[in-house]
Amino acid sequence: MIRKGSSSIFRSKYDFRWDVLDVIISGKSSIDSSVGFLIQTSDEAGRFIESYGYDLENPIERAEVLGNFHEALDFVRKYFLHPENPDGLKLEIPRKVMELTDIRELFLMASLYFPSQTADINGQLLKMWACSLLKVMHTIAHMDKDLRTPYFSDIQKQIFDRFYKVIYRDAEGALFMGEKDNDPVRIGLVAFETKPKKARDSIILKLLHKPENVAEDIFDRVGIRFVTETVLGAIQVVKYLKDKMIVMPPNIKPSRSRNTLVDLDEFRAKLADILPQLERGEIEESAFLTMLNEATHPPRVNPENPHSSEFYRAIQFTCRQLIKLRNPIYDDLKDLKQLARFKQTGPDMGHDNILKAIDKMEMKHLQREVRFFYPYEVQVMDRHCAEENERGWSAHSEYKKAQVNTALRRVMGGLVDVAR
Repeated sequence: MIRKGSSSIFRSKYDFRWDVLDVIISGKSSIDSSVGFLIQTSDEAGRFIESYGYDLENPIERAEVLGNFHEALDFVRKYFLHPENPDGLKLEIPRKVMELTDIRELFLMASLYFPSQTADINGQLLKMWACSLLKVMHTIAHMDKDLRTPYFSDIQKQIFDRFYKVIYRDAEGALFMGEKDNDPVRIGLVAFETKPKKARDSIILKLLHKPENVAEDIFDRVGIRFVTETVLGAIQVVKYLKDKMIVMPPNIKPSRSRNTLVDLDEFRAKLADILPQLERGEIEESAFLTMLNEATHPPRVNPENPHSSEFYRAIQFTCRQLIKLRNPIYDDLKDLKQLARFKQTGPDMGHDNILKAIDKMEMKHLQREVRFFYPYEVQVMDRHCAEENERGWSAHSEYKKAQVNTALRRVMGGLVDVAR
């Protein structure tokens, strides 16, 4: 016999909230959730935010969360709404959302529990706006909490220096990769470029269209690009980087390797056929290079990145380098302890107290050196493909436009239908 009130107990025991469970164990991103987290009171919202990692009782953390909210508002206006984005949604952010000063109220809006909020069309609109802004705020929070960000300039320098040491120009101004002018395996280059620091908005956009949605998965903040005269030259660049241990194969991230430039099976077969002929002196090296270049056809596959043009041709891979950074505070504190211990100033209680306080500092808790692996992306292509990649179907502007549209649909959700 089922007793009165049992139905609510049963629902509490067996309502698994499948949309949330999908996020935890089925690989679905919370950015793609259409329902969100059910939060009914301000106290529940506070507990959720605290469990997420922010203490709203701390004025600094409270200001940070509110700052993320205002940045999310600006970001949505700039990229997802008309007129700042000509292709954006022709909608206005509701005043109730704009006037929020307590971030817990945004969670209540997202759950239809904001004071006086009803389940009619106006209440549903508030819910959708709140959900969209929370998605952007979540992305900003992850981006800002990447501990490696303050070291970015040093990271760039250590990675780029490995490459710069083998890039030079000869007396005629021609660009080469090699160790010296007469290096027998040097490779002529059309261009060698390093990527400047990725803009903050670009990182947010990239995270918003990635299912993982965490800053650690941005692999191209540090980027290097080689352009050679021929496709064969592009393959030789990769070989050179491997042979000189500038790129370490064990540190390659396999899932990030892409080759839309050359069919390696066809190239490998042709090389295996004609290299013995060159070694036996049956053909000249010039004829060998001609035949090898004729075997450099693009593979018959499309790139997996949905925002890349099917005409984009390049070799791309992501490597990780162990970065080593000296911690200047370690040496400063060490010097300070020595000064306080050995400086003779006569009887001075103030000095004695300072000495006692400094002696309590445990240097073992402070790292002398910070070390971590950091990813960087390498692109290699020939001159013809580089020119084609910069125009027409492969233009970077088209890539960015597709990226914005994907992020817009993911973040704005039901508001896309409302704007139609």
